[in-house]
Amino acid sequence: MNASLPIEIAEFESLLRKPNSDPTGFAGFFNSGEIWVARVPARLDVMGGIADYSGANVCEAVLGRGMLMALQARTDRTLRIRSAQSGGRSLPVETRIPLDYFSSGDAVGSYAQVRELCHANPISSWAAYIGGSIFTLLKEENVELPYGFSFLLLSAVPMNVGIGSSAAVEIGTLSCLNAYLGLKLDGARIARLAQMAENHVVGAPCGIMDQIAVASGRESKLTHILCRPGAIVDEVEIPPGTGFVGISSMVRHSVAGNAYGNVRIGAFMGKKIINEIRARTGRAPLNYLTEISAAEFQAEYEKEMPETILGSDFLAKYKTHDDPVTIIQPDATYRVVGPARHPVAENERVLKFIAALKAAKTGEATALAAAGELMYGAHESYRDNCRLSVPEVNFLVEAVRKRGPASGLYGAKITGGGTGGTVAVFGKIAALKEHIPQIAVEFSRRIGVAPDIFEGTSPGAIEFGAKRYAFGAQGWKRFDM
Repeated sequence: MNASLPIEIAEFESLLRKPNSDPTGFAGFFNSGEIWVARVPARLDVMGGIADYSGANVCEAVLGRGMLMALQARTDRTLRIRSAQSGGRSLPVETRIPLDYFSSGDAVGSYAQVRELCHANPISSWAAYIGGSIFTLLKEENVELPYGFSFLLLSAVPMNVGIGSSAAVEIGTLSCLNAYLGLKLDGARIARLAQMAENHVVGAPCGIMDQIAVASGRESKLTHILCRPGAIVDEVEIPPGTGFVGISSMVRHSVAGNAYGNVRIGAFMGKKIINEIRARTGRAPLNYLTEISAAEFQAEYEKEMPETILGSDFLAKYKTHDDPVTIIQPDATYRVVGPARHPVAENERVLKFIAALKAAKTGEATALAAAGELMYGAHESYRDNCRLSVPEVNFLVEAVRKRGPASGLYGAKITGGGTGGTVAVFGKIAALKEHIPQIAVEFSRRIGVAPDIFEGTSPGAIEFGAKRYAFGAQGWKRFDM
């Protein structure tokens, strides 16, 4: 094994090279045909979070841990999908999908059909991330697959902890197929297809932030993305001597859950109300909520929005909220003004945060502290405007705030879809090494289990590229593509 390889690749190669007689290896899953591999990092949502679906600027980091997807062609028309956890013994989970299930007569089926298929059996619903990505490629790129594939997912990150694991699975699946089939799709298109799979098959109403970050993020850089609908603006240098670490709240979350979806619905309701006001005054409608400033929102629109509204009342007055991936439930009550206020203010916070990091290139302490305060502001907005925080997350953020800039810790915030997940922490590298383990001990006394800590950095899927493995007289050999 090569010590410089990501841990997922090193473990994959070790298991691949185990003899046929060893059932703990991959000899029973793969034959001697070529294997194509993609490796995708997890991501840390440094700033921006759920403002992505409102067209905000966001700032994302790639983490040292991630997942590996391996693909091998089959002779039948079956997708065989196995998922395993990296690092020690764990029981793999496996399912199979006949490719014909993706068809309707002689044509490619519908998203609704495939979504129903992937969720019909709760035990295998995890396969929607892989199967949905494959189906989306078939439907959107007119790709034909005359035969199936064996897919192996080897993950070094837990699911549902707010570090983009679902996006990594989707990007890994599409990157493998992109390399094997020679499709030459770029990172932006792969990210868009992955988002479509998550929206329309998995059923999670996410923006495109995670998919772009793990596909096109660069090692040791932050990625500045403008989500209109999704393009990389810049790579942001991390100030010398500082870094970002994630610490898990150990509360599982899902962007397919009601809390996240209801906040998104509230934000789109707010945009609809704003556009009704703009229409009355002869102004063009907003394409994205974040096209207006926080000052304009407060001065002109905030007072026109209800704190809450019943779904049926909103539909009676406005007919639709113009969001293709969420559905208003008539008997549900939605918060409006808070979810609409959050992305508008967050968009401005992100830009100020990036400016502060750029001002801190020389290690200027005031700029570092200013960046950290903006992270605290983002967390407070998640908590108060969106109501997407939980006590465990608040405890971790306050543990960082208590230590403060004097200890070398500058800021912390909830990440991604909220309602648990991971807290992003910004500080001096030495301070992170000293204080994060201490905070983890304090937290474990509170919840009874040691939290996961996510640190380091590694290449995004495009930067890492695809690997091809061929079996020969000397066993398996890796070829970088």
